[in-house]
Amino acid sequence: MKLGRSLAFVLSFGIALGHLTACGPRAVRGDEMEGLDDEAMSTGLDRRDLQKMLHENMTALQSSAVVKRWEGEDRPAVAVLTLRNDTSEHIDSVLEALISDIETQLVNAGHVRVVTVERQGQLMTEVKQQQGDAFNPAQVSSWGNQIGAKYFITGKVFSADERLDGERRVQYFMFMQVLSVETGEILFQNKTSVTKAIL
Repeated sequence: MKLGRSLAFVLSFGIALGHLTACGPRAVRGDEMEGLDDEAMSTGLDRRDLQKMLHENMTALQSSAVVKRWEGEDRPAVAVLTLRNDTSEHIDSVLEALISDIETQLVNAGHVRVVTVERQGQLMTEVKQQQGDAFNPAQVSSWGNQIGAKYFITGKVFSADERLDGERRVQYFMFMQVLSVETGEILFQNKTSVTKAIL
């Protein structure tokens, strides 16, 4: 009889434990759960927030005077520099990915030639190899102009954080700029924002 009770207790405990673990968090993919990317999980920046701010900045850029200028210059070379993270968020890797998003949109729009900054050293090596023995160090400057950028796109993300009575609001801002490499003049600047809160 005692053995039967012990066995019943062990079985009951195992079933209860199984129910507890089944109700806990589980890993899912975005296409397995509708709206998974829609809900905020914290006041931190997520991919959706950054994509929204980037989209608004790129939309403003496409309708700006600098794009009209580019159209008159027959596809000048543009390089996208690092987007500076002035927040307390650990988003540097996501901002690096946004550089590729900006480059992709510029390439697809067709107004400019996009030069990837991280490949410029490699491009210079390729120019040297193409020239072979005829490589002339005096031409480095002119080749640098050929593969270099006439314009830079850069930006930064920063935040303002407020707390009151257990509530928290964080406002995030993304600035985007287009700079003339020759003069350093700001030819375009736009700001977009996202607010996250725990209420």
